[in-house]
Amino acid sequence: MLSTLVALTALQVAPPLRVRDDAGRARLVKPTTRPLLLSFWATWCPPCREELPRLAEAARGGRVQVLAVNYGESPAQVRAYLKRAGLGALPVAFAGPAELNAWPLPGLPASALVDTRGALKAVQYGPLGAAQLKRWLDALPR
Repeated sequence: MLSTLVALTALQVAPPLRVRDDAGRARLVKPTTRPLLLSFWATWCPPCREELPRLAEAARGGRVQVLAVNYGESPAQVRAYLKRAGLGALPVAFAGPAELNAWPLPGLPASALVDTRGALKAVQYGPLGAAQLKRWLDALPR
């Protein structure tokens, strides 16, 4: 599996990200008081499914806000998959090509860490392994 960690320049601002909730309502994802870990994924993507439990664990840990952005699938299909996988509490949103136009995603999965000011701290194209996720979380200010 090919995986690429992208080097970022200082203070590179995260592109705007519009997502939809289960009911189809659009919202703009904005920085909060905690860093934001974004994961772009789909149920048909085996590496995506493999990393979802790690994302759920990171969300439970509380140091980051996690948002699993599903690409192009229906909320009903995604919720059914997450329920079967025991991941029903994972924060999830939905997006398609139009919403993700500003994000240069060469494929799935892809992950990004955004700080509280909206700056991209890290981007990973390909699976986000446990060791890499730990490095990202360990590098966050306490």
